[in-house]
Amino acid sequence: MKVFALFLLCLIAAAQSRSTGSKVGKSTLAEAGQNPSLVHLRIAIGSTGLLQTCAGSLINSRWILTTASCLNNVRFIWIRYGALEVISPELVTESSTVRINPNYNAQTGENNLALISINRNVESSDNIAPVSLADADGELPEAANFCAYGQEGEAPGERLSCINVDLSVGEDGSIVADSEDGEASRFDIGAPLIVDGVQYGILVSSEGDGAGTFLNLASYRDWIATETGGLSFHEQDEGLAVKFVDN
Repeated sequence: MKVFALFLLCLIAAAQSRSTGSKVGKSTLAEAGQNPSLVHLRIAIGSTGLLQTCAGSLINSRWILTTASCLNNVRFIWIRYGALEVISPELVTESSTVRINPNYNAQTGENNLALISINRNVESSDNIAPVSLADADGELPEAANFCAYGQEGEAPGERLSCINVDLSVGEDGSIVADSEDGEASRFDIGAPLIVDGVQYGILVSSEGDGAGTFLNLASYRDWIATETGGLSFHEQDEGLAVKFVDN
């Protein structure tokens, strides 16, 4: 009996350990093809080679959009596409070429935006496709279904899941997401805020109240267009160019 009781206590402790720090809440597991532009980023930092986890979005066949804070002192990046589970992506590419927004301020977090050059063409599929970016004059939707990998305990999550969020614009112009279903984690930084196939923001903070804070992308279209080589940003060209849409 004592052995059984000890075994039971160990099971309870293990379950509590797995749930500590988890930011899953009432999330639902994502389905195949639901988030074809979302990518998982594993980043080797500096001379130490220590790894950190972020997210991003495929905006055309050659470029990933993410945050500058994810790429500080970057050494190498592994990009996973079409990954409902991190361990089984449809495609993996590698890169070390990044473009940090020149106005990024690491101290204040202003202009926290960056691009990753994929260094090859990524072909679209049912589970991999570029996202359109919202027009500067587009009206922010009232709600969204935000998807990311979250965390389990103190470790990055391994399974893509989604939560419903209510959206509003903060005093500084950022997009604030509130949710009763859960919240973003620090491993989700760089994840896109997408509504009906259009990306409105990029996760820059999982701290404080609400599910997360997103950089509003509307005012960064010119910089993105310049850095990606002047591709057409108004019409899709065989899936290769970013498309800004009017709402």
